[in-house]
Amino acid sequence: MNIENYKTFLVLAKIKNFSRTAEQLNIVQSTVSSRIFELEKYLDIKLFKRTNRKIEITEAGKALIPYAQRLVNLEIEGIKNVQSVGAYEDCLRMSIPGSVYRERLSPLIYIYYDLYPQFTVDVRFHKTVVQLEMLMDDSIDIGFISRIPSTNKLIVKPYLEYSWILVSREDYKVSKSIDVSELNSIDLCFNNLNEEYNEWLQDVLPKNFRPRMNMNSTLQLIEHVKKGHGCALLPSYAVREELKSGEFKEIVIDNARPNKFKIYLVINKRRKDSDAVKKFLKLLEESQFSW
Repeated sequence: MNIENYKTFLVLAKIKNFSRTAEQLNIVQSTVSSRIFELEKYLDIKLFKRTNRKIEITEAGKALIPYAQRLVNLEIEGIKNVQSVGAYEDCLRMSIPGSVYRERLSPLIYIYYDLYPQFTVDVRFHKTVVQLEMLMDDSIDIGFISRIPSTNKLIVKPYLEYSWILVSREDYKVSKSIDVSELNSIDLCFNNLNEEYNEWLQDVLPKNFRPRMNMNSTLQLIEHVKKGHGCALLPSYAVREELKSGEFKEIVIDNARPNKFKIYLVINKRRKDSDAVKKFLKLLEESQFSW
């Protein structure tokens, strides 16, 4: 298996042009063709449909994209780890939802960074499904996810319990208590970040409901509300400071209080005994941000 073949495949799948792929990779076009031929021969599948005028990716090619990307990412991760040998003792690798990092973990990570200069720290921001892939690939040591994984290869601990609450800026003209049937008549924004939350939304919202604004970033949605653009359903931990300062107000939804949701701390079993991971977990347990 030649990793360069997968890199070339990913660029060609995006650009869909042999000559421009060659330009981007700084190679000749014949090399692009030979790499794709080698990959198709190795996998025994056709990845592209070729004509004189255009190139189209096959369904098999589309299915290969996420796996090819993971292989390329693993190579990059491996090179980084090898290059860091000798300079530092180890690397703590984590993936965290952005809002959890901002509201809960950033102070702790800064403390860890100062306490243990012998370790490097690699923090990524990903959704649950990506975190699980990275944990199973050994690309990260610790994740913070929204559901319990169905595997015994990971250590799972409850970390945070929270609710999704409806908030707006304090001066936004809306009652502090509304009935669930009124959700359809307000300027409502939300994000789709996990399955449990989406199931709750389907039960609460009127049929065929479409939000005024839908974002896949909690932090950006908070900024949207701060500018006075309507109301938003947000995790309670993410708007704690805004509610405390009076910048935001909570709008109680009568007859439809959200269920409690959880974030789980997940540890890669292969890395649980590493000094870098153990020191972070001990710091987490001893701190005010403990589970």
